[in-house]
Amino acid sequence: MSVGKLVSINPSTEEIFGEIEESSDFEIIEKVDRAKKFREWGSRNFAERVDVVRELIDLLENRKESIARTMAFEIGKPLKTGRHEIEIIKKRINDYCNMIPEFIADEVLFEDENEKNIAVFEPLGTIVVISPWNAPVFVSLAMIIPPLLCGNNMIWKPSEYASFTGLKISELFSELKKRGLPEHAFQMIIGGKGIGRKLVESDINMVALTGSIRAGKEVVKFSADKLHKFVLELGGKDAAIILEDANIDRSAREIVKSSTMYTGQVCFGVERVYCHADVFAEFVVSCVEETKRLKIGNPFDEETDIGPFSVQFQMEHVQEHLRDALEKGATLLCGGERTSNNGYFIAPGVLIDVNHGMKIMQEETFGPITPIMRFSDINEAIRLVNDSYYGLTASIWTSNLKRGEEIARKIEAGTVEINRHGMSKAGCPWGGYKNSGIGRIYSKEGVREFCNIKHVWVVK
Repeated sequence: MSVGKLVSINPSTEEIFGEIEESSDFEIIEKVDRAKKFREWGSRNFAERVDVVRELIDLLENRKESIARTMAFEIGKPLKTGRHEIEIIKKRINDYCNMIPEFIADEVLFEDENEKNIAVFEPLGTIVVISPWNAPVFVSLAMIIPPLLCGNNMIWKPSEYASFTGLKISELFSELKKRGLPEHAFQMIIGGKGIGRKLVESDINMVALTGSIRAGKEVVKFSADKLHKFVLELGGKDAAIILEDANIDRSAREIVKSSTMYTGQVCFGVERVYCHADVFAEFVVSCVEETKRLKIGNPFDEETDIGPFSVQFQMEHVQEHLRDALEKGATLLCGGERTSNNGYFIAPGVLIDVNHGMKIMQEETFGPITPIMRFSDINEAIRLVNDSYYGLTASIWTSNLKRGEEIARKIEAGTVEINRHGMSKAGCPWGGYKNSGIGRIYSKEGVREFCNIKHVWVVK
């Protein structure tokens, strides 16, 4: 059977960066069979697995520049941003190596003079990871490493829009196999949505996906016949509340940073802001000033803050959200325009006069636009934040921490932060309410998703 071919477009120039063949049906079948048959990795003790996986940290450091340059070519990520992404995942791998032994150690649930009840955490088997294009190093490895440390055999399909970055990561695992990782503990499959479907429909034990709601629904649908386990992280429409006692300069700086990170192509970035009327004007001015400071341009320029959109369809999606908002009465205070005839570049922008009748306040935008809406009553702000079918993250900005925590408990989101908005934290649950996902990752609860949990009941 003939195989398809993926064509990678450099988003800065719209020229072809490279071409790569998709994996064949035979390759998928063969790799799944090998993962199911060869289970040496899961039989090793945890200390041995940690020693091997920790080697990835040095491998990442040694190949940091090459990986960052590949991301710059393939998805338009500025070099300094790509290097930073690699530094973050290096720390996260180290955190996992330190934490996970405790997470999956035998747990005594109940014991008295008559009996003892123990929870034992064993490898689940063969796990498929499907990762997105926006953070192809961090998200991919953050999804692969915990189940790998638990003793599972991994089959990974990177996004078809980040296949060359995927090859760079696969090279790291090839080196890791020379340092003790069994051949079939990690395997990669290349391909688009059709290949992903074939993987999900294979005789595996679990699928872990970070992607869109559409992709998540397809995983649920295609897993049904086999009753696979799955964990899904499906993006967000993340909100920030600016209270009247917030530090305006700090909150504006951090919110614009979050909103424009990775050209706004990040699931936990601020996508809508609700600002108290008493500080609305001051906050908007600060956001515009922060946004105008950002440099958009060539990802290979060390001064560049924002590169192009990684794919053309994402740029067009953001343009459609802007058009819809402006047609319905929004005011664009800065940015929003294409900055070059070549490449998928749009200047970061700030919108006001927005409302929930606009796509940009309801649908995931995934672009460097900060829409700001005024409120006077905190209960109305909470209602607006919760008026969404997403619920991944949110933030509250205030000098009254007790009040901030009280408001956080009323927000329908998997992570609510006070005076910050950003990355997940190792050891803490990450996942969403509503359509933002099913299950949790990155924490004890998340790690145990990748295990068979056995109850051992001893009668004395």
